[in-house]
Amino acid sequence: MTYSDTAHGLVIAIEKEFTASPEQVFARWTDADALARWFAPAGYTTISSAADLRVGGSWRLTFRSETGHEYTEHGVFRELTPPRRLVLTLTQVDGDRTNPETIVTVDLDDIGTPEKPRTRMRFTQSGYRSAALRDQNEEGWCGCFETLDRDLGQDTGRESDPEQELRELFERWFEASERKDLDASMEPIADDIVSYEHQAPQEYRGIDAVREVCAAGFAYQSGDFRWDIPDLQIRVCGDLAVTWGLNRMRNTAPDGSTRVEWSRGTRVFVRRDGQWRMIHQHVSFPVDAEGRAYSQP
Repeated sequence: MTYSDTAHGLVIAIEKEFTASPEQVFARWTDADALARWFAPAGYTTISSAADLRVGGSWRLTFRSETGHEYTEHGVFRELTPPRRLVLTLTQVDGDRTNPETIVTVDLDDIGTPEKPRTRMRFTQSGYRSAALRDQNEEGWCGCFETLDRDLGQDTGRESDPEQELRELFERWFEASERKDLDASMEPIADDIVSYEHQAPQEYRGIDAVREVCAAGFAYQSGDFRWDIPDLQIRVCGDLAVTWGLNRMRNTAPDGSTRVEWSRGTRVFVRRDGQWRMIHQHVSFPVDAEGRAYSQP
């Protein structure tokens, strides 16, 4: 997601890809029954949904929380160009408080094939006057879009789980490192990666530079080598994911001696053409005040 300040106020911008056709995604935005299935934020249930599908036609959804609190979102369709684009107004009503009207724009790009449909959704919402409200709603949209992804998966029997996808990516990554398979280790890396590494010059730009660092690391780890992250943490929002945890690097030398080193690692991924790619990582060794690196035996 990205934030910006424009003449139209504070803006949310989110890109997300779906394993579905633009027609399927467009229908989820314009059919009242479909909206009721995914538009409610976490902890709320849709109790009414209506959509008059024409330019100037109105739409309205009312939600109820588990404690009985209700609020409404409503607006009108300003532009309908199926299955590529729609623009609508959105106003939130929470009890006696009515938030400013915002403008939602949804552009749908067909990036799949008839055999493997896929759609890139480019979502923006402009007109916020409060950064706090914008940030709160951005979090809500991320949750709604994950629900939308699951709902679209019902059309094909597919159940999308981006966190599981990333955990499986890391497992393949660990196994490739254990084999010291340089090509497989580079598979999740984006061409435009920016990596902050343990050694000087610290910042490495581009996949070729990171490949050299990885090759040097494999050469340093003589004998059997295993890298893992025992407490891997993952947070996903649309097509952006952040992971973090302590890297554990275990090496058993030919003489049987064992060395275990720990470092910190934070990584940022984006989904491109249906695949997660790492665009940034930051790895570092903890050090004491005198600059000595810590290692855990």
